[in-house]
Parts: sequence; C-alpha cells; structure tokens
Amino acid sequence: MYKIIGADQKEYGPITADQLRQWISEGRINASTKVQTEGAGVWKCISELPEFAAALPASVPPAPGTPSQIAMAPAAAKPNQMALWAMIIGIISLLCCQILGPVSIVLGIVALSQIKKNPQQTGSGFAITGIVLGVLSLIIAVVGIAILVAFPQYLTNFQNAFPQ
Repeated sequence: MYKIIGADQKEYGPITADQLRQWISEGRINASTKVQTEGAGVWKCISELPEFAAALPASVPPAPGTPSQIAMAPAAAKPNQMALWAMIIGIISLLCCQILGPVSIVLGIVALSQIKKNPQQTGSGFAITGIVLGVLSLIIAVVGIAILVAFPQYLTNFQNAFPQ
C-alpha cells in the first residue's frame, strides 16, 4: 500500500500498486509525484521506486529546433554595499581623514566575508581596495606622527608659515 501527494498538495491513500500503475497510464501521476510506501516515513519520487519504472513513460527527447525548457536568465549578481562603502571611506581616509582608515579596513573585511558566504554578491574588488586604502592611510598617519615627534620644529615652522 502507498500514499501519494497530489498536485493539490493533499495526501491520498492508502492506494494499491495496481491503482498507482493505472494512474500513471492515465497521466494522473508523473515521475516527480511524491510517494510513501506503507511503514516508511520517507517520501520519494515515484521514479525512485523500481516497481514503477516500467509503468513510467520514457522521456522523449525534444524535436530539433523546439525548446525543451524555457530558458531563464541567471539571477543578476547583487553588489555588496558594504564593499562599496569600504572603498569610498578608504578614498576619504587617504585624502584627508586618516582616522577613518580603520573603519575602511573593518568594512572591507566584513564585506569580503559576506561575499564569500553569498556567491550571488559581487564587490570583492571594492572591498580589497577599501582595505588597501585604509592601510595606506594608517601608514601615512603613523609616519606623519613619527616625523612630528622626531622633528618638532616642522610643526612650529608649519605654524609660522600661516599668518594668524
């Protein structure tokens, strides 16, 4: 005895094997119809059960020139917004605000991990650019601070260069 899931997603049965073969011949059941054998807790496609293999119609290849399936365009890759922001903040940190360098680095690293987890997302180049620009801005900041500490006269000369 068997149970099936109909096209209306309702469970039917118990049904005999002969009844299933008749429904296959009438086209009421196809190879992807879910079937559960009595005593089993697992639903399988009827095509997975060897006792119904002979009753299922053999798949016929489509005639040349006729499409067998509707071709669907692949889902468009979605850019990761965090990667874009990592690059933008990296540019800003390099140009004027070196304090934003760590923010760019963190955003880039988080964006790369998100892109790795979700292959539908793009933007790893933006994320890497943000990380590199953030590191460069930190290097510039550290070198600048080291120069000011080592040579304090540069700061006084800079202050004297602009009249108050």
